[in-house]
Amino acid sequence: MYRIAILVLLLVGGSACAQAEPRRIAIAPPSSGVDFRAYKLGLVPLDGSFRAFSGWLSYDPENRGRCEVHLMVDAASLAVPESAMRNVVAGPDFLDVARYPSLTYSGTCSGDNVEGMLNMHGVTAAFPLALRWSADGVSAEGRLVRADWGMTALPLLAGRTIRIRVVISLKMNAMAGK
Repeated sequence: MYRIAILVLLLVGGSACAQAEPRRIAIAPPSSGVDFRAYKLGLVPLDGSFRAFSGWLSYDPENRGRCEVHLMVDAASLAVPESAMRNVVAGPDFLDVARYPSLTYSGTCSGDNVEGMLNMHGVTAAFPLALRWSADGVSAEGRLVRADWGMTALPLLAGRTIRIRVVISLKMNAMAGK
């Protein structure tokens, strides 16, 4: 009887100490966003977003420093306020959406950062993102140097760096599977 009581205590205590079940959240419009900011002439912000993307974020709600993310962006879904600038950014000198129709990102969390690989414009390289968690969601942000990704045209017009930001709602679109 004593052995059975110890076994029950171990089983109950062990399950209380176990990690929380990971949550898997869809990354897709309208509950998420993928946007960028470049600077025309190095001073004037040019903001844009992508309208078509999909992926998922899996995270431990008790330890948000542990997560995994996968994202695929349709490069042709680029939207910017100025149609002339959209043609430039989507064109062969920058994203070249005709040759490189998608951008992909996969990474894992390490504390307040995501260490991952970005495939864009025919280049796959490490692209770290800083994470900011809130009660409602998470945002991941990183900066890339255009030349590192083969986008060297018009350096004075388009600026040297581009900020990429992904915003994900934790309240909406929870995926059924794990």
